[in-house]
Amino acid sequence: MRFGDRLRELREERDITQKELGKLVNVSARVIGYYEANDRFPKDENVLKTIADYFNVSVDYLVGRTDIRQFSEDIVAESKIPYNLDVNGLPDEALKKVEEYIDLIKTKYKTDKKT
Repeated sequence: MRFGDRLRELREERDITQKELGKLVNVSARVIGYYEANDRFPKDENVLKTIADYFNVSVDYLVGRTDIRQFSEDIVAESKIPYNLDVNGLPDEALKKVEEYIDLIKTKYKTDKKT
């Protein structure tokens, strides 16, 4: 799904007008209309961040990089998986196995360095 489609969906869920959203992010209703028609994309990253914050979604969700609306801070904080490892779409069981494997590798290399 493209940025404009996501934006329209989120705006309609909140039941606000393009004009109301424009006021919130400091752009005109016409610009919001251009965004929703996928004719334009925010040039100012602060506009993008403000929109994401208002709808309580991640910027990645807003631009279509993920279908997860908001990453849970608790899950990210608990996870031992580094951010740069692409684990999107893996079930919880698979994520647990990845974490266990990371622990195993860490243990192995800590042991090897001591000998």
